[in-house]
Amino acid sequence: MHMRNLRVKTKMNLIIIMVAFLAICCGAISTYSMLKIKKQALDAMETSIRTSYDNDIKNQVQVAISLLSNINSEYQAGKYTLDEAKKLAADDIRKLSYGNGGYFWVDQSDGTNIVLLGKDTEGTNRLETKDSNGFQMVKAMIDMSVKDGGGYTNYYFPKPNETTPLPKRSYTEYFKDFDWVVGTGNYTDYIDKEIASRNNEFGQEVKRSLVIFAIFSLLNLAITALVILIISSDIKVTLKKISEYIKNIAGGDFSESVATNYYERKDDFGDLAKSMENMRLSMNTLIGNIKIEASKINDVVSFINENVSELNGEVEDISATTEELAASMEETAASSDQINTMSYEIETVAKTISTRAQEGALQAQNIDLRARDAKDSTLRNRKHIADMKNEIKESLEIALEEAKVVNQISVFADAIMNITSQTNLLALNASIEAARAGEAGKGFAVVADEIRNLAEQSKTTVASIQSVTENVTLAVSKLTTDSNRLLGFVDTQVVESFDEFESMADSYKEDATNINGMVTDFSAISEELVASIHNILEAISQIASATNEGASGTTNIADRAGSIVTKSTNVMENTKVAEDTADHLWRSVEQFVIKE
Repeated sequence: MHMRNLRVKTKMNLIIIMVAFLAICCGAISTYSMLKIKKQALDAMETSIRTSYDNDIKNQVQVAISLLSNINSEYQAGKYTLDEAKKLAADDIRKLSYGNGGYFWVDQSDGTNIVLLGKDTEGTNRLETKDSNGFQMVKAMIDMSVKDGGGYTNYYFPKPNETTPLPKRSYTEYFKDFDWVVGTGNYTDYIDKEIASRNNEFGQEVKRSLVIFAIFSLLNLAITALVILIISSDIKVTLKKISEYIKNIAGGDFSESVATNYYERKDDFGDLAKSMENMRLSMNTLIGNIKIEASKINDVVSFINENVSELNGEVEDISATTEELAASMEETAASSDQINTMSYEIETVAKTISTRAQEGALQAQNIDLRARDAKDSTLRNRKHIADMKNEIKESLEIALEEAKVVNQISVFADAIMNITSQTNLLALNASIEAARAGEAGKGFAVVADEIRNLAEQSKTTVASIQSVTENVTLAVSKLTTDSNRLLGFVDTQVVESFDEFESMADSYKEDATNINGMVTDFSAISEELVASIHNILEAISQIASATNEGASGTTNIADRAGSIVTKSTNVMENTKVAEDTADHLWRSVEQFVIKE
C-alpha cells in the first residue's frame, strides 16, 4: 500500500512501531556489544593470568639453574669433585621453595630422579610415569628440554588426598653440565576458578546494564508514543477543520474567511491557513472580474457575427468564378501530363534496352574469361598428366628392375638343391661306413640319418621356394604388361582428350569475342536513342510545367477563396460557440458567492 493512501493516524502508528523496532534493534546491538566486550575482557584476563603464571615458574626454574651454574663454576675451579658438586646442588635445590607450596624436581636425561622433596622416588627411574589421561609427562618434559633447552608441559594429576584429576602446568630446563632436567610447576585450576568467578561477575553486570537499558528504552518509547499521539490528535483536528473550509470553497462559497486561531498559528498548518486565505481572496477577485468580462464578451461576439456574415457572401462569388477558370487550366495540364507520361515510358524502355546491352557485353566478357581459364586449366592438366606419366614410368622401371631379384632367388634355390643332393649322398655314404664299423659306428649312423632327414626337409623347402618364385615371376610379368598398357592409354586417349578441350576453349573464346563486339555496337545505338528521347522529354516537360503552373495558380486562387469561405464559416461557427461559452460562463460564475 502506498504511503499517500494512508491516514495520518495510521502513519503516526507506523512511526511508533518504527521507534519500538529501533529501540529493540539498539537493545540487541548493545547486548551483543556488551557480551563481546565481556568475552574480550575475560580472554585478556585469562591470557594475562596464564602468562604471569608461566613467567613466574620459568623465573623460579632459572633461579635454580643459576644456583647450579654457581656450583658448577666452583667445580670447574677445582673446589669440588663432580659428585660433590652434584650432591651439594641436589641438597640446595631440595631445600628451595617459593610461594604457597612451590617446589622443584630434578631428573637425569635417562629418567632417573635426582630431587623430589626427599621422597622414595629419588634414585628411581620415572621415565614411564603417566598422568590421569595416560600421558607420559616426565618423558615429554625430558625430551623437550634436552632437544629445545626448555619448555612448558600440561598434564592432569589429582591433588594429595583427592581423586579428581586437575590441570597442572610445569616448566623444565636442561642443565647440560650435570645432564639434569630441572623443573617446577603447580595446579592451574585456580585460574579456571578465577575466570569463572570473573565471568559470573561480568554476567551480573551485563544483566544489570540490560535491565537499565530496557527500562530506559520502554520509558523513552512510552514518552515518544505519548508525544506522537498528542501531535496526531492536533493534526487530525486541524485537518478536519481545514477540510471543512476547503469543502465550502469547492461549493463556490468564497465569502467565509479562515478562522483566526488557525491563521495565527506559527507551524505548517498556520502557513497552510495563510495560503488558503490568500487563495480565497485571489479567487474572489478573479471571479468578480470574470463576471464583468463575460458580459462584455457577449457584445463583442454579436458584432463579429454580423460582419463575418457579410464577408462570407462576397467571398463565395469570387470562389465560383475562380473555380470555372481553374477547371479549364486543369484540362490542359492533364493533356500535357499524359504526353509527358508516354514519353517517360519510351525513355524507360530505351534505358532498359541499353542496360540489357551492357549486361550482354559483361556476360560476353565473362564467357571470354571462362574460355581463357578453361584453356589455361587444360594446359596445366596436360602438363600435370605428362609429369605423372613420367614419374609412374620411372617408378615402374625401378620396381621392375628390383623385381629381377626373384631370378636370383631361383638361382639360390638351385644351388641349395645341389647342396641338398650332395648332403644326401654324403649321409648315405656315412651310413654305409657306419654299418661297416659295427658297434663303433652306431652313433655316427644316427648322425648320418639326421643329416639325411635334414637334407630331405631342405629339398622340400627349396621346392616350395621355387614354386613361390615362379608365381612371383608370373605376377611381375603381368604387372609389367598392364603398366605398359596404362602408360599407352595415357599417351593416346588422355592426351587426345586434352587436345579436344583446348580446341573447344579456343572456339568459345572466338565466339565470346564476336558476341562482345556485336553487343558493344548495340549498346552504343541504344545510348544514342536514350539521348534523343531525353531531349524530347525535356521539351515536353517544359510545356507541361508551364501548363501546370497556370493550372496550379488558378487552382490555388480557387482554393484560397474556398479556404476563406470555409474559414469564414468556421469563424461564424466559433463565434456561435464563443457566444454559447460566454453565456455558459456567465451562468457558471453567477453561482459563486463573493464578498463585494
